[in-house]
Amino acid sequence: MYGEALELVHQHRAASVALLERHLGIGLDTAEALLQRMAKETTAVRRVPSGLYLYTHGPIGEELTALHGFAQEVLAALASDCVAELRAAVGRYGLPAPHQAAPNATSAAPKNMDQASAT
Repeated sequence: MYGEALELVHQHRAASVALLERHLGIGLDTAEALLQRMAKETTAVRRVPSGLYLYTHGPIGEELTALHGFAQEVLAALASDCVAELRAAVGRYGLPAPHQAAPNATSAAPKNMDQASAT
């Protein structure tokens, strides 16, 4: 039944409990369990915080997977206070590198801690 449910989701490009109930003639709990399994085992279905399911096959799924991976690396790098790892993760996920702001002529802020302690 799982294969049939997955095929149905791809065919309709939608993932919902009602879709599976209606087309497969199954109950609410079974439909929910199938979608949970799809969300866990595939990139075609994602469960959003509201509890609904989102069909994410194709380019959007790939982008969401990359963003999820990048977010996990950001959290790990922040936990270990390692900015270099964040910069490396930007490259691994094909994100544009942030541009460093040009020094502002009107800014009187010191550039490093040595200058700050000397004043």
